[in-house]
Amino acid sequence: MPKKFLTFHCRSNDDLGVKVLGFEKSCHFQFNKQFFESIVFRCNFSWPSQNHTFVIYDSDRDSCTYCDWYIRYSYPFNGSIPCLQRTLRAEPDYHPWAS
Repeated sequence: MPKKFLTFHCRSNDDLGVKVLGFEKSCHFQFNKQFFESIVFRCNFSWPSQNHTFVIYDSDRDSCTYCDWYIRYSYPFNGSIPCLQRTLRAEPDYHPWAS
């Protein structure tokens, strides 16, 4: 990903608002999940000439308690792509953009 600002907006039942991050910066959010509650956090990511949507957390898909997501440039995918780092030593899981 180019060294540009990343603007993103995440929401579920809660709207986390619009955030802007610089290159190699991070943002953290947390929530309390009820046992039988289904939660989906959908985020819109944009930087110059790019705009993508991705489900950053889906309680039916994700089993992690602490999910470490990042956006990484990947040559096999010919562009930036969301990655989930499950542990420090593991290879990341690559996920396609929803749009």
